[in-house]
Amino acid sequence: MRECPIEIRGVFFDLYGTLLVYGDMPSAWAAWLSALRDWLREQGRAVDTVDLAHRCDGFFSRPEPTVNPDGLTVYENRIRELCSEVGLNPPKAELGTAASLTAGAWQQYVHLDPEASSVLSALGELVPLALISNFDHPPHVRRVLEETGIAVLFQSTVISADVGVKKPDPRIFSPALTQPGLKPADVLYVGDAPEDVRGAAAAGMVPVKIQRHDDREPTPGTDFGHARNPMDWTGVESTLTVNRLGELLELLESRGHE
Repeated sequence: MRECPIEIRGVFFDLYGTLLVYGDMPSAWAAWLSALRDWLREQGRAVDTVDLAHRCDGFFSRPEPTVNPDGLTVYENRIRELCSEVGLNPPKAELGTAASLTAGAWQQYVHLDPEASSVLSALGELVPLALISNFDHPPHVRRVLEETGIAVLFQSTVISADVGVKKPDPRIFSPALTQPGLKPADVLYVGDAPEDVRGAAAAGMVPVKIQRHDDREPTPGTDFGHARNPMDWTGVESTLTVNRLGELLELLESRGHE
């Protein structure tokens, strides 16, 4: 960890891989696939597990479905597109059920970092905090934040599917940067992925990479059938790095917040 080059006036966070720690992700995605398969069967469409896995390869990295005015989340629209592929046209409420069941099955293998609550509470006594997350189903994120007890610790929570842009697009940070007295150059953004670093830098903030994994090993992917590869970091400029959330307190203390 290098000394922070700025006077810190705010700390913003990514969620998955940063405050929430990935566990056994092959099992997580197997649970996700099983929940989706069971839901499809309940809708009257039995789909072979291998065939369904093939159909879902790259499920979340595909282009987002065309926005429509029916109030579905991006994730629900992705499920509806899959249903269309297998000849189903479920009602809106059932799509919400599918989204909740599958996201919940996956979430069982993703847990709050043991330091997260205490570090966020301590930081929040010093500077404003915000959460900026790429996620296709905002209701799931809000539920997780409430269940883990950290929702109340953020002055602002921005979810990509709510605002229509994803990191590394710097526009996703704009709602949180409207907090009084905050300038991008005085804010740290803590994340675990290349899009976090690129997006924060493009927004004028100071990126902080949290690196819990050996860079020689692929890190858990956020998409069915995929894992991040160290090569994804190619071209990403050097940035501040911490190995655990508690090191962020040391950064603030080094800049006069004692």
